[in-house]
Amino acid sequence: MSVHRPKSKMSRRRLSKHQEFYQSFNTLQMDDDSAMEDSIEIPKKKLYPYLEELFKKKSSARVNALRTLVEEFETNVRYEFAEKNFVTLVHRCQNCLKRDSALEIDLALQLIGLVVLTLGAGDNAHEVYEESLVFLPQLLIKSKLSHAVKVMECLSIVTLVGATDFADTERSMEIIWKFMNQESKHPSSVAAAATSAWALLLSGIDRWSVSPKKWKGLIPYLLKQLEEDDEHVNIASIELLALIFENSSIEKFSNQAEEYASTKDMKDGIMEHVKRACNGIKQDASKILEDDYNKTTTLTLGGTRLTFSTWSELKRISYIRRYLGYGFTNHMMENEHLHHVFQFVPATKGSDLELYKPEFEEVVFRVFLPKVRRENCAKRMHMSPSSLLSKGRTKLRNKYRSLAEETRVGVNIADEEVD
Repeated sequence: MSVHRPKSKMSRRRLSKHQEFYQSFNTLQMDDDSAMEDSIEIPKKKLYPYLEELFKKKSSARVNALRTLVEEFETNVRYEFAEKNFVTLVHRCQNCLKRDSALEIDLALQLIGLVVLTLGAGDNAHEVYEESLVFLPQLLIKSKLSHAVKVMECLSIVTLVGATDFADTERSMEIIWKFMNQESKHPSSVAAAATSAWALLLSGIDRWSVSPKKWKGLIPYLLKQLEEDDEHVNIASIELLALIFENSSIEKFSNQAEEYASTKDMKDGIMEHVKRACNGIKQDASKILEDDYNKTTTLTLGGTRLTFSTWSELKRISYIRRYLGYGFTNHMMENEHLHHVFQFVPATKGSDLELYKPEFEEVVFRVFLPKVRRENCAKRMHMSPSSLLSKGRTKLRNKYRSLAEETRVGVNIADEEVD
């Protein structure tokens, strides 16, 4: 991924239906104008009253507080508030997860993810991650799929930010894979959300960290998903296949690797299966799996243009963009964690380094003067006839003498007139 600032704004492009499909998948055709249209200036609210509302017994009061907090964390980067109150926020959200209100549960899950995304990587986010791995799987079982989509989003975001190493990421991947690989068939929205969440976590690890045994059934699962007549499931499956191909370790994701003479033969076999399973718009989407597909994509925010050239980068930015919704631009401009993840320096941040032209210039010369004895200085100042002090005294005496002479002449003239 590269970053540079263009001299002029990029012109807005018209997208074909084919490009629009890819944009919904993982591309980011945005320029300055479209990006800033999404930036919403909303005055920051005082959030402590809403935090207190989360302790209320009345469900409507908690829902109203959750909705306000979600909107605020989505729109503005409230780092100080999150840092001071993340424990209380997460615990109150956990309490909301035990309620019967579907809206309350979904808002609580969304707020947890937003708080962690605001905190950024560190001990606080990791603490939330550790707690989430306890109550999120329980909710996944208890809710009977009604909140599975929000659970997957929350788990993936919390892990992406709060995991400290690959072992942490792998724990969440195991939870999601176990859910995906159940015998019972999930609704298409749930299956797509789980596949997309797993892909997000895969985007953050390298080929050497991938377990050679744990994910053997993944590629057969994805090929089966491509046979489903659902656009979201198909897109998520192709997206994950693209990440697996980019990871260069496809043999770790299939239990049929031994049937092929080489990795290339295995990839060719998978591509043939994909082409058979895909038709219509799915066939167009499958083109992203081809080696010569140009996936370079640009995103322009506030005069700074980011270029993404890998599926891993595209997956992370597109997932976070969808998760934040209309607050994406504000977070990209102000959220330091996202600046670090995407190596993004907003133009407004760079202005601190600008050198300003001074209104006037001053030149200073340093001259070396040899040390002289003090008594010599005193003689020159007080006793020398050519010193400034002596000359000043002489002028003063001459002035007094002239005044006295004029006074004397004036008196004589007055005496003569009297006579």
